[in-house]
Amino acid sequence: MNIRKILTAFDGSASSQKAFRAAVDLAVNLKAKVTILTVVRVPDFSPSMDEVEETIDEAEKHYQPFLRELLEYGQKNGVELSTVIKRGHPAETIIKYATDNGIDLIVMGTRGLGGFKKMVIGSIAQKVVSYSNTPVMVIRE
Repeated sequence: MNIRKILTAFDGSASSQKAFRAAVDLAVNLKAKVTILTVVRVPDFSPSMDEVEETIDEAEKHYQPFLRELLEYGQKNGVELSTVIKRGHPAETIIKYATDNGIDLIVMGTRGLGGFKKMVIGSIAQKVVSYSNTPVMVIRE
């Protein structure tokens, strides 16, 4: 298996941060590129599209400082990093992104954040492992 493109799912939780560091360590050793994917889940029920857009905009603004820190960490370690924020169902979005972008390995944590911040990970990891054709490395918290 030739691993050149690694995808790590990031939601800001300690578990996703640990998975990110593992992805960077792998990338250093394999001379691979890392894409950090954050998935913003669109609210299931909302009285208006404006409220949906506002929720998405707030989530994207929330993640920008985290993503900047991750990019700096990657640069310090000599790893080529990119960030992507997508909207949708986390497991489906992770799997689709990996497939569409020729990802060789998905690295993700086991437990995410609850409530508003529940974007990736947790039971999502189980779904990604179960349905992805791309190999998945799960990093335990």
